Amino acid sequence: MKQIDGEAWEPDHLAVLPEYRHCRIGKDLLDYAEETVHEQNGKLLKIGIMEENERLKQWYIKNGFVSTGSKRFEHLAFTVGFMGKELK
Repeated sequence: MKQIDGEAWEPDHLAVLPEYRHCRIGKDLLDYAEETVHEQNGKLLKIGIMEENERLKQWYIKNGFVSTGSKRFEHLAFTVGFMGKELK
């Protein structure tokens, strides 16, 4: 986890290997990230995802994230979608 601005934090390379997806590991990692940010008095968790991965995007939405935009980077073969979740 890294603090990116003020009370906003971002996990570094949060990912689950394909063979372990859909086994709740991602949710456990997300819960851990949220707890860690909360312990640091953070108020916002931000992530970047592959915008084209609609299943992943919907998973984050189901877990309280909202889309905040997207950007195409020349060095990447995909569009980066940005999402955030305000923590209580």
